[in-house]
Amino acid sequence: MCGFVGFVDFKNDVSSKKNILLNMNSTLAKRGPDEDGYYINKNVALGHKRLIVIDPERWKATYDRKVFLWWICYCL
Repeated sequence: MCGFVGFVDFKNDVSSKKNILLNMNSTLAKRGPDEDGYYINKNVALGHKRLIVIDPERWKATYDRKVFLWWICYCL
């Protein structure tokens, strides 16, 4: 299993809420102990945990901080 957490606030800056996001993400430890990551900008905070089942070297579930237009999140 994998898990996703996050929050969006278009009125306030959430970039200083990293500790809240990391605490939320830590609640998913049983869902995915193999890999995790997070992304925070002014209005969006996203986190994930991943359980590697198939091909752990090839499939990485990291956020690309250089290109951020649209993301589609899914678990296989």
